[in-house]
Order: sequence, then C-alpha cells, then structure tokens
Amino acid sequence: MDAHPDPAGDAGSVARQAYRYIRERVISGAYAPGSRLTEEQLARELGVSRTPVREAVRQLAADGALVLKPNYGIFVGAWSRDEVAQLFDLRVMLESEITALAAANIGAAEIAQLTGLQDELEARGCDLSPDNIERIAAHNREFHRVVAAASAKPRFVAMLANAIEMPIVQQTFRRYSAAQMARSFAHHRELIDAFRARDPAWARHVISCHIHAAKHARLDSDAAPAGAAQ
Repeated sequence: MDAHPDPAGDAGSVARQAYRYIRERVISGAYAPGSRLTEEQLARELGVSRTPVREAVRQLAADGALVLKPNYGIFVGAWSRDEVAQLFDLRVMLESEITALAAANIGAAEIAQLTGLQDELEARGCDLSPDNIERIAAHNREFHRVVAAASAKPRFVAMLANAIEMPIVQQTFRRYSAAQMARSFAHHRELIDAFRARDPAWARHVISCHIHAAKHARLDSDAAPAGAAQ
C-alpha cells in the first residue's frame, strides 16, 4: 500500500487504507509485538489526519491485532505460546468440519479453481523471498476461501474467517523453512485429490494435518533463539 493515502479521498476510504497499512506492518513484524504506537506517529507515517487512524486502530483492536490500554496508549498485540496454540486448535475444529462438508458438496469448477490456484502457489517453488511470500499468502487465502465457500455453511465460514485473518495466522508463512513450505504445498495437492474422490474423511484428515503442521512451525519459530536458522 502507498504509505500516503490521498487526503482528499472520503474518510471511510482513507480509514480502510490506514487499516490495511497498519495491519500489514503488524503482520510483517515492522511493528514488533508488544511495541507502543501513537496516533500521531501513525498519522505522520500515512500522511493523514488522526481521525481515520483512530478508526483504523479501533477496528484493529477489535480484530486482536492491536491492544488499547486506557491512559497508556496503543500496543501491538503480543500472543503467549498457549494463546497461539489455542488459535490453531480452533482452526482445526472449524476448518476440519468445513473441509469435510466441502468434500461432499464441491463441484468440478471449484476443483479446477483450486488446482489453478495451487499451480500459482507453486509457480516459484519454495522461494522464501519477501515478495514471493506475499504472493503465496494471497493465493493461499483464496485457496482456503474457495474451500470454505464450497461447504455451503456461511455461518461456519464467517467464524473461520475471523480465525484465519488474525495476524498471528497470517504471519505463519513468513516463518516457514523451504521444507515446511514444500510440505504445505503437498497438503494442498492431497486435499485436491480428496475433493476429486468426494471423500470427506480423507479431506478432514488432510486439513487437520495441514493446520497442525502450521501450528508447530509457528510455535517452533517463536521458540527459536533470535537469529537462529529456521
């Protein structure tokens, strides 16, 4: 995102741009967990007034990316190891059910869409450069969105979206080693096979393994000493 939204744009649009900018900085680690931010600082970085920044900060606090402490200020959310584990365990419960339902309902068009998305995900192999991680993350979100939509359970999908969009989950790809990335790709390919077979039990098993692997990759990364190779 451009760090300097058009100040002449409508307030809602500027607030949305501010939201995306701040959220991306949280996900990328540019704003470190636990660090303190100020409306003045954020407004200066964005080149906007404090009003859209305040609106963006409120939404990010509701999302769990930021924490508002009365009389102290704005802080980047810091998650304990147990909280990270709980979030991924919640994903296992929700996404396993959604994926099993998708396997029973999915059509040929959606399977073709997932295959195309996975081809795009793997287009540059396990290249861990920041720009490729960004590209992979975008395609991965779409892959999981297509799967969720195929379940035809919109309330389940809304609950899952809240869990998947948490910054702690969106950061996971940035922590992967090449081997972990390759394993993630393989899970997606096997999931597509389960969909072709219309096998809910197989699909449920694959997505559970996929999320558990992501969980432990994240926890292992958090536990690694600073500067250690992943």
